[in-house]
Amino acid sequence: MTRIDEDGTETPPSTRRDGIPGRRRRLGLFAGPLAFLVVVAGIVPTTLSSPAVATLAVTAWVAIWWLSEAVPVAVTSLLPVLLLPLVGVEPAGTVTAAYAEPVVFLFLGGFLLALAIERSGLHRRLAFVVLSRLGTATRRLVLGFMLVAAFLSMWVSNTATAMLLVPVGLAVVANLGGTETDGHTERERGDDPAVVTPAAVTTERPNSNVATALMLAIAYGASIGGVATPIGTPPNAILVGVAATALGVEIGFGQWVAFALPLVAVFLLATWWLLLRLLPPETDDLADATASLRETVGDLGPLDRSERAVLTVFALVAGGWLTRPFLLAPFVPAVSDVTIALVGGVLVFLVPAPRGRGRLLSWEDTARLPWGVLLLFGAGFALAGAFRTSGLDAWAATRMAQVAPENPVLAVLIVATVVVFLTEVTSNTATASLLLPIAASLGETLGTGSFALMVVVAATTSFAFMLPVATPPNAIVFGSGSVTLPQMARVGVWLNLLGVVLVTLAVTLWLPLVFP
Repeated sequence: MTRIDEDGTETPPSTRRDGIPGRRRRLGLFAGPLAFLVVVAGIVPTTLSSPAVATLAVTAWVAIWWLSEAVPVAVTSLLPVLLLPLVGVEPAGTVTAAYAEPVVFLFLGGFLLALAIERSGLHRRLAFVVLSRLGTATRRLVLGFMLVAAFLSMWVSNTATAMLLVPVGLAVVANLGGTETDGHTERERGDDPAVVTPAAVTTERPNSNVATALMLAIAYGASIGGVATPIGTPPNAILVGVAATALGVEIGFGQWVAFALPLVAVFLLATWWLLLRLLPPETDDLADATASLRETVGDLGPLDRSERAVLTVFALVAGGWLTRPFLLAPFVPAVSDVTIALVGGVLVFLVPAPRGRGRLLSWEDTARLPWGVLLLFGAGFALAGAFRTSGLDAWAATRMAQVAPENPVLAVLIVATVVVFLTEVTSNTATASLLLPIAASLGETLGTGSFALMVVVAATTSFAFMLPVATPPNAIVFGSGSVTLPQMARVGVWLNLLGVVLVTLAVTLWLPLVFP
């Protein structure tokens, strides 16, 4: 299943499960334009104004193609540019301006910095060094894999994080009992466990609780950790953009981290406890299995110039984001998080790399940049603007409020539950793009507050843990052969419910203190 939830890249074929059959794609291909024509022609009775009907028609087409992936999601994201002016909702200049919202460039700068980190190998070194120093206790190692995945996914895509850590975990798993596959253990396939790719993963894996817990720790850590920063996951970026345009609320990088990091920390610890509870390890010590980690760290050597340079740029950008409100803003008010991101993005093209490798990043490297996610952002912002302009957001909020409970906390719980389980089978970015404009209007009607309900939607779209097709990390660890579908579903359903509860508590108790 091709997903662009977190980074715009396709889940490798070796780890993909056929989550969207060809029939569904073909049906979606025709159902999208058909739904558009039915709504525009007025076949479905409605009390909406003409612009609202036209917006609903465009949204129906886009939503069907997004959810069915009848065509690449990035291609579908161009439909608002074509259709919204055509049906008279907004002029082309207004629609295309949505594709250049500041948050698009915030993510662009973050993507460029992430590419430089990956090219230098800095993320690989960090992963190996941290994991090798956690000791040999099984519980600590499971926690270590989860924390490393969470930290990396705050800055690098969750797909890249999982692709990096799964081979490392498999090297540990292969040494649990030296399990044979085709006559060789996975460790024997190469001298460096970091170069074992999911394509090389066999289906005959030791299906021990330790192996399963390590793989799920990587997947779940990558998904949860991205919520901690505005650039960690696309739904966060969409929230930043829609909150600014719909509510006039500016979400600063440091302010969001102050809210989300405690939520992420509690969720990670709870996930660790739950993994060990549901998958009790057969052994308490992995001294022999972790030997490969220590060997690899010894082979890495000291930081080279490229890694030091990337680390310096990363530290400057991250430090600027976290200190801007009280250190930079008083002296240079025009500096924004977008400015800092783009400074970092430009610097990696300017700083020389060692050994005649040109710069830290070349333009050829940007072929791997997930441009499709940036188009998806633009489509979401364009639809959000059309919702407001046409009044469709207020109409939808009124209809939904008629069937919603009067208790605001119960309303938040219901919304969070629906979104969590919806994103098990849909793109989290597309879901956020469709639901955040409605949440902006629905929040006031329900008494929860528009911003609070938008945060609920943005956070819970990243908390899908039950199915391999839910997120790329889930698909990657499922492809390792160390996790079965029943195991993932059994652990994932508890994490889905736990995510609903934690997000509800965080939005109710902690959000008002950080965003008064």
